[in-house]
Amino acid sequence: MNATTVTFVRARDIYACAAGLLRFAAPDEVDPLLGDPLAQGASVSYGLLNRPVTEALLRRPGDKRLPPTAALLDHATSLLGQLLDLDDPQVNGQLFLLAGMPRNLLRQLAHQTSRRDGVTPVPLPSNVRDQAVTQRHQCLLLHAADPGTAAEALRSLGRGADSHGAVRACRTLLDAGRTAELAELVGLGKLPEVSWGPDGSEPSVSAYVRAALASEEGAARLRELSERVRRPEWLRSVAELADAAACAPFDGETLVRSLVHRRHPSIPRVDWPALLGGEPERRRREGPLPYRAARLMAQRTDLPDELLLLAIADHPELAPLVPSPSPALLALVRDRLPIVGAGALVKVAGNGQLAGTLTAEELVAALPPEALDLYAESLWLPGLRGTAAVRTMLGRDGDVPLRPFVIDETGFGPRRRLRTPGERPHWDAEALYGQVAASALRRRGELTADEVLSMVTPDAVLAPQPGALPDPRVLRRLAELVHRHLGGRPEAWMVALRLLQEGFVGTLPELLATAGAVSV
Repeated sequence: MNATTVTFVRARDIYACAAGLLRFAAPDEVDPLLGDPLAQGASVSYGLLNRPVTEALLRRPGDKRLPPTAALLDHATSLLGQLLDLDDPQVNGQLFLLAGMPRNLLRQLAHQTSRRDGVTPVPLPSNVRDQAVTQRHQCLLLHAADPGTAAEALRSLGRGADSHGAVRACRTLLDAGRTAELAELVGLGKLPEVSWGPDGSEPSVSAYVRAALASEEGAARLRELSERVRRPEWLRSVAELADAAACAPFDGETLVRSLVHRRHPSIPRVDWPALLGGEPERRRREGPLPYRAARLMAQRTDLPDELLLLAIADHPELAPLVPSPSPALLALVRDRLPIVGAGALVKVAGNGQLAGTLTAEELVAALPPEALDLYAESLWLPGLRGTAAVRTMLGRDGDVPLRPFVIDETGFGPRRRLRTPGERPHWDAEALYGQVAASALRRRGELTADEVLSMVTPDAVLAPQPGALPDPRVLRRLAELVHRHLGGRPEAWMVALRLLQEGFVGTLPELLATAGAVSV
């Protein structure tokens, strides 16, 4: 410790600092840490979803606390798919009431059946149904598989019901044998009476229902119409995954087009066994998977490995989109290195480390020298702990001079959220790290990552302001220190969190070293 280092560190915002520190926790370290009250809210730090923490929260029993809508719908995360795969009524209810959710997801939730088969009832909790009283929610509940729910929505909306949803609700009642209820709705004028469809070519829903009540032929026409307005809720073919019908020229007769790729790839329910069973014959007739279908498959969390390997073999450039790559996928991409390039292979490796499906030992053994060198120098914020583990194995960890003092990258990738020229907080040492670091930089002209870490408050690097993100080389060095002193020892993490909360005489690196030493 010297005159240019801080002599006492303590987190001003302990919860934000705890979230920042847990950003550098490995997937296999997170579970025991979430029992600590200081870990509340640790699912988001540095403006990013912390995937290991969020996935660990999903594994814990009890109510699931959902992150903000923007984080849920970020295509770069696999969280939405994992939430839907839970088939948890409470989670489904929270999603159903959450503002900003895509309509195709809300229709699926309103159907209230299992994501796995589309048949087994998974009803929304009663408190959710009590809150779903807006016209928007009632229009969605027209798509419910339960005839009682669909009838209640029809009664609530009356003639103002969406014609597409009203047809589906009437089909549900017809199939349930509740013709008396349909007749009552017609008599009370509770069904839409206006023509609809392309250029108003379709008779009103009420007319279709009256015909269905009058004859079997009319009932058949109502069922046929309901199939034409049905959004694909259960995809069973590559053509449906590729949105073949939606991308075909408009024929003037189609009542609705699917939007599989225009929302979130995790939303559609897919019959993977049926698709896998038909793939050999389809490939014989049509060849490789269409790009659109392969892209959706690459981003799914529930895709069977066999189909995933087929999709990536056909389109290796999609490998960086896979949220949880396996060693087999890494080997497949490595064999196609001349096609995809080292950068894509590094992204696959980073995703695997973040998901806990690839270890540092596997990466060091599998990556060719060019890609391994690129990975060891990576500054991608979500994967810094994995990078630190690989650098330690290679003997490349340690202090680094900051030349230049601040670089363009902020940890979101070499092309995303770069620092803005002329924006002072993005480049200024005092705005980034405080007065002590700024004064030392003016006197010396150059600092190292270790020197910066010895001059900052915990909040400056663990809970920075959105417009003043630390240099990612400093954060990578912090990840190395965390890996060395806290890695694999939950008790060391607990001590570090307590020291941040209560205060520590010394610097932040010394705090981490002390936490590691006292917990041995």
